[in-house]
Amino acid sequence: MSDDILRQEIDGIEYFTVASTGESGMSQRGLSRLCGVRLSTVQNVLENLTENKAPQWLQTLAEGGLYLTDKTTVKGGETRPIKANVCWGVLRYYERKGKLEAAKALDAIGTIGINSFIQAKTGWLPERYQSSRKQRQEVSRILETPQPWTRMFESEFEEHLSRITKLHKKSIRNGLYYWELVYNWMTPEEKAKLDEVNPVLSSGRRRHKIHQMLDEETKQRLSPHVTSVLTLMQSANTIAELRRLIQRRYGVDQPNLFDGWNLG
Repeated sequence: MSDDILRQEIDGIEYFTVASTGESGMSQRGLSRLCGVRLSTVQNVLENLTENKAPQWLQTLAEGGLYLTDKTTVKGGETRPIKANVCWGVLRYYERKGKLEAAKALDAIGTIGINSFIQAKTGWLPERYQSSRKQRQEVSRILETPQPWTRMFESEFEEHLSRITKLHKKSIRNGLYYWELVYNWMTPEEKAKLDEVNPVLSSGRRRHKIHQMLDEETKQRLSPHVTSVLTLMQSANTIAELRRLIQRRYGVDQPNLFDGWNLG
C-alpha cells in the first residue's frame, strides 16, 4: 500500500484517506456492509454509474470519477477505494430503498460529513481540523445575517400547497413540504448553520425567510428549479400526484430531487 494512503479497518470495513490531501474513501466490500447489501449489488450500482444508467441524481456523482486511487494493495489482495462523495450517494440510494443499515450509517456520519468521518477513522488530522474545504464552502452559502426580504416564490407555493394539501397556508405541515420540495439540497452542515443563525422559534416558524439567509449565487441557481416544480404543482391535485410527476420528469425514485441538482 502506498505510503501516502492511510488505511484503517474497523468492524470489517476498510477506510482510506490520502495523507497529503485528506481525500477519503472506503472499500467496495465495506460500503456494501454499511448499505446492508451484497458486494455484487454495490458493484452493479458502480457499473451503472460508469455506463450512465443510474438515476439522474446519483449519476452526477460519476462526473468527478468513482475511485479514490487506482488499485491499492492491502492484506488479502488488492482493492480500489470508492470516493467519499460516491459512498455518501450510494448510502443515500439504499436508504431510499428502505435499507435500515444504510440509514443507520448515515445517522452515524451525521453533521460532520463523510470526509471528516473517514478522516477520524484513519487518524488523518486532529478532530478540531476534520472539516473539508468543500464542506466549509457549502456552509458559507448560508449567510451570517439575513438579507432584506424580496419576493421569491412564497405566494405561489403557498397557494399551490394549500390547494394540494387542503391545509391552511400557514400550516407547519406545509412548511415541511418546503423542505422536501425546495430546501432538501442543503448539506447537514448548512442545516446546522441555518439553525444557528436563523433558529426555529417556539411558534414553529423561523424569524426570517430561509431564502433571506442564502447567498445570491445559490438563490440564482435555485430559482429555475423552483419554477420547474411550480409548473408541476399546477398539474397536481395531491402531494402523491406531485411526487409522481417529479419522478416522471426527473427520473428519480424519491421526491427529494434537489439532492442531485448542482447547487454546489
